[in-house]
Amino acid sequence: MSIEAITWATRQTCPNPTCKLVLFVLANYADEQHSCFPSEGRLAQICGITDRSVRRSLGMLENCGLVTIKARKGTSNRYVLGVDTGVRGRVDTGVRGVRTLASAYTKDTLK
Repeated sequence: MSIEAITWATRQTCPNPTCKLVLFVLANYADEQHSCFPSEGRLAQICGITDRSVRRSLGMLENCGLVTIKARKGTSNRYVLGVDTGVRGRVDTGVRGVRTLASAYTKDTLK
């Protein structure tokens, strides 16, 4: 599971709610390279929709540029999410910003 992929998926605009649901499930399956390979049947089972609805949603997501579908022979397709992997898109959680006072009043001014 990639938290970065799930966070990215929440910010995306999708053509319809079914596409958004399929995108969330793909993001949940995604690895560190933002790719996964669940079968269409498995996606349909998790989302509670038909295989045909999954294929339609995947096509829409690919047309929007949110997902790249790489066909694989004899097995399920590989889906690569369009997560920005550049340095600008990443948040370094190890670095904290400078804290400022929320108010001009401090304990010293109240005495």
